[in-house]
Amino acid sequence: MKTIIFSIFFFLGFMLFSCEGPKYFSVTVVDKQTQQPIDSVLVKVIVKAGKKEKSAYNLQGYTDSAGKFIRDEMIGYGLSMRRWDFYMEYDKTGYLHKSEVNKTEGTVELEH
Repeated sequence: MKTIIFSIFFFLGFMLFSCEGPKYFSVTVVDKQTQQPIDSVLVKVIVKAGKKEKSAYNLQGYTDSAGKFIRDEMIGYGLSMRRWDFYMEYDKTGYLHKSEVNKTEGTVELEH
C-alpha cells in the first residue's frame, strides 16, 4: 500500500514539475501594400517568462513561397507563475524590421 501511495505522489509531483504544452506558431507574412505573400522572411521567436529569456525555446526559420511560417513546439511551463511572452521578429532586406508580442497566429504585414 505504501508503494502505491508513494508511486501516486511521485507521478503527480513529476507531472507538476515537468509540464509541457504545445505552442503553435502559424503566421503568413504579406506585403502591406500589395497583400502578396513574402517568401524568405527570417522569423525569430524569442520566449520569455516574465523578464527572463528562455533561450532553450527560442527558434527561427524562414517563410515559404506562400509567406507561411509554421512551427509546433513543446514548451515546458513547469510551475512557473510568470507570464510567458512570445516575441515575434520579422526581417527581410527591402522591408522594415517588425516585432510583435504574442501574435503567434494570423497575418503579418511588412512595409517597405
